[in-house]
Amino acid sequence: MKTTIIKASLAVFILILSVVSKSKAQTYYPVYLCSGGTATLHTPEEIGLVSGDKVHWYLEGTEITGSVRTYDGTTANSTNYVTPNNLTPGVHNYTSRIESVAGCWGDMSDPFQVYQLPDKTLALTANNASYCGDNATLNSVITATTTPGQALPDGIEYAYVWTATKNGSPVSPLTSIGSDNASSTAVNLFTLTTTGAGSYVFSATVKYVIAAANTSGVLKSGDNNGCIVSATATQTVTVTPKPAKPTIIVQ
Repeated sequence: MKTTIIKASLAVFILILSVVSKSKAQTYYPVYLCSGGTATLHTPEEIGLVSGDKVHWYLEGTEITGSVRTYDGTTANSTNYVTPNNLTPGVHNYTSRIESVAGCWGDMSDPFQVYQLPDKTLALTANNASYCGDNATLNSVITATTTPGQALPDGIEYAYVWTATKNGSPVSPLTSIGSDNASSTAVNLFTLTTTGAGSYVFSATVKYVIAAANTSGVLKSGDNNGCIVSATATQTVTVTPKPAKPTIIVQ
């Protein structure tokens, strides 16, 4: 009886581990594109081609118009295909197939997946447009929200950079007045905690980056910098000065 209970417990434990493992499985893509980025697709089998052989390129199983590349026997990478810079957001499956100069067809390649990331905008809001500098428990939280707020594919994150001025002068280091929560999701928070009176104007940028765990994927962007965008408008927070300590006199 004891042995049966132990076996049953082990079976349940293994099942739980299996479920947890599946829930943590990540799907990484070899290439991610954003805002004008393109990817150059290459077939290493080109080195075995002879003059007149052709490489046909397909998207979702349909041959791409104008994509046939004829090998001239000498020019390296002449059968490459460059993806468009305006793919719709989501996964795109590319395949290729070789046609010999004699008219014989080889097998279709395995799919090569390209993930097109959506365009994005960044907006800032604040929960307190002003607070009193005499109260160290008060603050203002400036929220940076990236749209679209859809879940990003595995292996891609957002990276934010905050800047601020005080009475028109740049604040450096920014940690002298507060800190952000280091979020890499669609929402990032900067908490202004300074008691120094003044007008603080905040701005921020956001871009796509490859997550640290994604060691195989590459990001191709139109600006070569993760498709960085700036906030559509700045956000101002006023910290009002602490009143002077009064004295009493007789008049």
